[in-house]
Amino acid sequence: MPTSHRTPAVLLVLPVLLAGGACAGVASAQATFEFTNSGQILGFSASTSVALGDLDGDGDLDAMVANDYQPNAVWTNDGNGTFTNSGQPLGNGASTSVALGDLDGDGDLDAMVANSGQPNTVWTNDGTGTFTNSGQALGNRYSNSVALGDLDGDGDLDAMVANSIHQPNTVWTNDGNGTFTNSGQALGNSSSDEVALGDLDGDGDLDAMVANAGSQPNTVWTNDGTGTFTNSGQALGNRDSNSVALGDLDGDGDLDAMVANDFQPNTVWTNDGNGTFTNSGQALGNSYSLSVALGDLYGDGDLDAMVASIFNPNTVWINNGTGTFTNSGQTLGNSISSSVALGDLDGDGDLDAMVANYQEPNTVWTNVVQGACCFERTCVQLQVDLCENIGGTYVGGNCSDGNCPQPMATGACCVASGCTINTEAACTELGGSWTEAGSCNDCPTTCPADTNRDGSVDGQDLAAVLANWGLPCDS
Repeated sequence: MPTSHRTPAVLLVLPVLLAGGACAGVASAQATFEFTNSGQILGFSASTSVALGDLDGDGDLDAMVANDYQPNAVWTNDGNGTFTNSGQPLGNGASTSVALGDLDGDGDLDAMVANSGQPNTVWTNDGTGTFTNSGQALGNRYSNSVALGDLDGDGDLDAMVANSIHQPNTVWTNDGNGTFTNSGQALGNSSSDEVALGDLDGDGDLDAMVANAGSQPNTVWTNDGTGTFTNSGQALGNRDSNSVALGDLDGDGDLDAMVANDFQPNTVWTNDGNGTFTNSGQALGNSYSLSVALGDLYGDGDLDAMVASIFNPNTVWINNGTGTFTNSGQTLGNSISSSVALGDLDGDGDLDAMVANYQEPNTVWTNVVQGACCFERTCVQLQVDLCENIGGTYVGGNCSDGNCPQPMATGACCVASGCTINTEAACTELGGSWTEAGSCNDCPTTCPADTNRDGSVDGQDLAAVLANWGLPCDS
């Protein structure tokens, strides 16, 4: 992967460190982040969904991509954010969504794929990133989204599937070995585009929010803890929602929602903690958004958003910590983007993005975040990995916010027995007098013959006198 995006940070740190000085912050420095296209061309086109996870067990994030008109693909990461197609053709096309999780309980990530025009499928991983079709045919056809979670409280991952063509959404329960059974629940009767799982009402189990297409409002389904869902009766939004992502957007400890919409701006729905949602009134973007993913993109501790769009570039929305979002102004790509997933792809500690595109190859966007780095009593805006490389402490945010604590100054501590270089507090404990940044030459001697100020008159003092015999005092 190209590493030229790191150059500005290197150039930034050198003048500051060479300038020296002890300061608590650089007032003009501001925390920055920017997504840069890595230049990788991943796949051909017609990708509908992407999910990230460590598929081959080497500790970095790989990707599985669901494709239309071609088999699904696994892309392995070299750890630096460079991806290689594993060469596995998974399925025969017409896939709409993929979700990763340990479905068979063997400790690696498997996959469930939602398909259109054919049953949904489960792909088991051998631990090295090689997938095998389990042979299960789940559902009839025309599924748009799948989400995994322990819905019935038995410790394994179940699935909820959002379906289209006016068929109900379904819950599939896992026996723990990766074999799924339809629970028999028919949830809703509309065309649903996406489902997201999370504890929405604070009772400890996973509920669901469903983004619906057409003229149907979005819905919240509450779980009784055994995997049985009930419609909460809330009608959220008017029509044509394509994607929903859950997270604590306003910092109050419960899960809120951001919804990506077609034909209208995207919306933020705040949760009262009991699973009742209120439109925040924000109109984010113009329209034609297909996917939204949440993550702390700015390194300030709250959840921001990246939105994948059709007819418009993809956008990044910055959260102020209370759930109010501002467009970052970045325009990422110009394709029909169908899905976005966030994760640290290049191992530098911040969240990058992989975007699945429908008319162009998929793209990897690397995130360059520069935050406050405390190094030798100086604060500089620097990437976390570069900060650690120079032995600094990365605290994030802005240097102008004073994130780096002012180190305790040292100086000359003059005491009866001589002099030490110490802090003012330590000098006070010794009963001495302290001069900030001073040297021991600043301390007066109580005995004129004690030339080296070690508290005694001895041969060392005589040697010093003889060595300087006859020289002028100013030398």
